[in-house]
Amino acid sequence: MYLEHFGFGRHPFRMAPEEDFLYMSQQHSRAFIFMDSAIWSPEGFVVISGEIGSGKTTLLKKMISDIKAKVKAEVKLFHIAYSNLKGDDLFQTILQQAGIPWAEANRVSLLCAINDHLRQLADQGIPVLLAIDEAQNLRRENLEDIRLLAGMESAHGPILRVILLGQPELKHHIAELPQLSQRVKLFFHLEGLPLDDTEQYIHHRLSVAGIQNRELFPTDIIKLVHDYSGGIPRLINKISDGLLLCAFADDRAYLLGSDIAEIQHELLLSTDHISQPQNGQERAKEITRQTLSPALERIAAALESIDLKLAALAANVDEPKVRLLRDARNRLQDGKV
Repeated sequence: MYLEHFGFGRHPFRMAPEEDFLYMSQQHSRAFIFMDSAIWSPEGFVVISGEIGSGKTTLLKKMISDIKAKVKAEVKLFHIAYSNLKGDDLFQTILQQAGIPWAEANRVSLLCAINDHLRQLADQGIPVLLAIDEAQNLRRENLEDIRLLAGMESAHGPILRVILLGQPELKHHIAELPQLSQRVKLFFHLEGLPLDDTEQYIHHRLSVAGIQNRELFPTDIIKLVHDYSGGIPRLINKISDGLLLCAFADDRAYLLGSDIAEIQHELLLSTDHISQPQNGQERAKEITRQTLSPALERIAAALESIDLKLAALAANVDEPKVRLLRDARNRLQDGKV
């Protein structure tokens, strides 16, 4: 491989989601805050949509990691990473993760067992979260089951928080069920990264992999990567990896933009099916602003302000201030401010 050739300590553009490579763009920061709010809100129900490879699963992995950390150890999580469920599979999966045996596999018995368990946790003051990835594959009956679960209440209100993540069609599936749609507090859609974020994303991954050389991916190369990827992180990884492989194969220490056209077919790339982002952050705000609480709006606004200052400081290479601002942003995302 090209790791030694370029001096990488780790593979910079793996396709699998890796939490420490996560680049928190402005819209990813907002999505993470909304997901986190679902845990602590008594009526938390958040839907995060986005194209394949837009970073939904990586955000979920970060959230799960935070939940498992001591600061959020009091949260009970039911995590479903597969969504090709049939019949009462959803109920049985929840009971299995809860470690609760069920004598009868009929629908009423399963629902009663789940309700009893959730009420016990609610009585102990423990938030319960159901997080489902690839939720666009859920059947209509599964979405109805989620509606039933989200409607369960104790004397203190709803006893289950819900986060659904999936491809854009997920929102349409939910909209077809008005009773479920009305329970959703926040819809948020992840767009492809704009050009400046694509540049920061690439340099961030190179830095985590052990390379500080920004000249490896010059501006013209990054512009081509962005054009072919539409700013979708997974496609950025795929193209960047291909460019590095081409340079390694030719024993070059630099990248050539012409290589993208040559490997386009092998990478199954096409600019025809990529919907270029049109001010994605503004569209994301449009989707969510009507339902944001004042507290969430303040946190989101603070993150945007920090991101603008970071961009300005990066041009002047003021490292001490950059580190302070990044620490402040991390604290906001972790709910410590």
